[in-house]
Amino acid sequence: MRYDKVLKFLLFAFVVGSVLGLVGGLTLGGSRTHASPSTKTAAGKADTTTSTAADEETAEPMTAEKARAIGANEMGMIPVLEYHKITKPEDQTAPEPDYCRSALHFKQDIELLMSEGYYPITVKDLATGTIDIPAGKSPVVLTFDDSSPGQYRVLDDGTIDPESAVGILQAASRDGRWPLKACFYVLLDVNPPDNILFGQPDLQQEKMRNLVKWGCEVGSHTYTHLNFQKSTEEVIRKELALSKQKIESLVGDDYEVYTICVPFGEYPDDISILQSGEYDGVSYTYGAALEVTGGPSPSPFSSKFNPMRIPRIEVQHDALKQAIDNLKKNPDLRYISDGDPAVISVPATLSEKLGTLKEKLGRPVITY
Repeated sequence: MRYDKVLKFLLFAFVVGSVLGLVGGLTLGGSRTHASPSTKTAAGKADTTTSTAADEETAEPMTAEKARAIGANEMGMIPVLEYHKITKPEDQTAPEPDYCRSALHFKQDIELLMSEGYYPITVKDLATGTIDIPAGKSPVVLTFDDSSPGQYRVLDDGTIDPESAVGILQAASRDGRWPLKACFYVLLDVNPPDNILFGQPDLQQEKMRNLVKWGCEVGSHTYTHLNFQKSTEEVIRKELALSKQKIESLVGDDYEVYTICVPFGEYPDDISILQSGEYDGVSYTYGAALEVTGGPSPSPFSSKFNPMRIPRIEVQHDALKQAIDNLKKNPDLRYISDGDPAVISVPATLSEKLGTLKEKLGRPVITY
């Protein structure tokens, strides 16, 4: 009799414990199955726009085998493109004046770059070696000098002119394949006034803040488009200090002007003046400076790279197509990303034209 009571008690305790465990698991612990890295959107498509710490922890490190499969060469050359006026001529077949690019041709430039596997970065990205682009892509830098109205124009209804450079770049970025990344080197006191911060005086600060908010870089082109070779050191320091100060005050939010585009490509005799200095209590530093010409830029990891003398390609007539074709004919000279900004991947044998790897790059180098 005592034995039967013990059995009944044990059976009752087991049932109660099971029920309590099930309830606790459902209310506190939830499901024991692991969530997929991607969730489903309302349309039923996978949403991979967010990543988790677990995703980062399980990401496979770059290896020589992966770099070889990609064809990575992060010692390759990088086109830095130079634009001035973006115009809307009535006859799109007519020859373009110097320093002008029609809206139609600029659209074609972006389409060509996309089709050839290029991906935009900023000058600061280039100068600091912060090149975070998809594997297999090649970086390209778009720069715009002189802040003329065709670069960024707002229409009477408040929308951005789709035939302006910014409007064209916005349209290209809508499907996510081409980020809105470009670099604008603005003027602050020149004639004609239309070249002061893209014209439209009431919208100047809004435009500057928008560009930075969208991921673009705004840099100095001096205050008055100063020719350094025809100026004193004091005037040079004044223009460098006050242009940086003015731009940063317009953008706000602790924005830092990092680069300068040297007007006319006329460098001062003492290049250290560009790097740092002071005028009337206002100090300045610049981490990179742009030339006017020179062809594609060396990789920032190369011994040939000088951040204070970054060469550019003037995009006039068929110059862009020629530059792309030259790199296609010499694929060993083209920068190809491994997709991992934490490491540098290069072939074991490099062309002498690319220079040698710098020392103390602060990240692992993988050769294959």
